Amino acid sequence: MGVDLNPERSILHAQVRKAKASHRVDDSGLYLRPSTFKGPSSKVYLGDVAETLLRCSVGAETPTFTQPPGFDEQRWKMEYTAGSLHVNIQSMPYWGFGLLTSGYRNEVVIRGPVEERARLVHDWVAALQHNPWEFAHRGSATKALDRASTSLKLNEDRWRSHQVRARSLLNESIASLNHHIDRMAKKGGVDEHMIELARLEIDLAQQALAEDNTPAVERALSRGEAALLVPVEEVEADPHDSVLTIDDEIPFVDLSDDSSE
Repeated sequence: MGVDLNPERSILHAQVRKAKASHRVDDSGLYLRPSTFKGPSSKVYLGDVAETLLRCSVGAETPTFTQPPGFDEQRWKMEYTAGSLHVNIQSMPYWGFGLLTSGYRNEVVIRGPVEERARLVHDWVAALQHNPWEFAHRGSATKALDRASTSLKLNEDRWRSHQVRARSLLNESIASLNHHIDRMAKKGGVDEHMIELARLEIDLAQQALAEDNTPAVERALSRGEAALLVPVEEVEADPHDSVLTIDDEIPFVDLSDDSSE
């Protein structure tokens, strides 16, 4: 059973599975930097959950740390903006004093339009190698989420509700294009071959949606829409023709004659 999505923000809790020192914190501005950064900086362990979220956040600005890591390099707070979305991530131990990566969880708060939040979470889950709501240490996770005023079941329902919402929006886009193809086929004006190509893209979009591949869905829909823009009769220009022709009836005036001055 899904839950209604909050109109303003999404709060999700995720299990971290892997983490390595692939990034650094720029000491001058607390910006996230790659591990190759040469300026004054310190190590940070982002973990697979945060790294994957960043890769899925289209147009994300450079994240900054509101709480940089200290002795515990996997305990931190970070925020960034991606388009109309604002994302806060907190990494913290919830089991075993944080001695193992499996003892860490991320609390993620995403603010912005609900459709965009749903899309981001959908792509995020699809790109991860595990279900983020499945915790390695359920007993400790239950206590940790209880302190955060939620539960394992409610947290999972929230994750899944974002996925359902995103798939519903993509399904609507596919259905809308399919309806448009039917209308164009009845109305005429588009070559039958192009109609068939557009229908093929509908099939590809549906297949991509079944695989949770949002970018592939959108590419297929774009190709389908483009196919419908090709008219039945195209005027094919002769490559030997000049782009600009001059009518012989128009008199030619030579403005280079200095006698008029």
